[in-house]
Amino acid sequence: MIINSKAVSLTEATTMLGMTEREVLRLSQHGYLEQSKPEGGETRIIQSSLEKYAYRSGIVLQEASKTSVGRSGSLAIQEAMTKLGLRSEDTVHRLIQTGKLKAGLEGGTYVVYSQSLHDYVTGRC
Repeated sequence: MIINSKAVSLTEATTMLGMTEREVLRLSQHGYLEQSKPEGGETRIIQSSLEKYAYRSGIVLQEASKTSVGRSGSLAIQEAMTKLGLRSEDTVHRLIQTGKLKAGLEGGTYVVYSQSLHDYVTGRC
């Protein structure tokens, strides 16, 4: 575990690699990605290890938006998709349309409210 290196959150790593959290954690467990010291109980991934893995695997890293989590605890559509392990944003939009997830505009960005995401995952919706 490296302590003094630039690290990104697990959510940012999943966005950058275009994978699910489970896949990123599995890569970390197998030594392909390095974890940093957790911050606030959150898993952190060393950015240089992401870049090395992407280069070796022929993956083009996506830009992770650092402003996607709003003050009220909301997630961008793509982050909600990643958290749910889905492969398409359309599926998230269908969940919103059917009322299983709640969403709205925050600062001009369409976001999914994290409480509704939690309720959906735990079966409370």
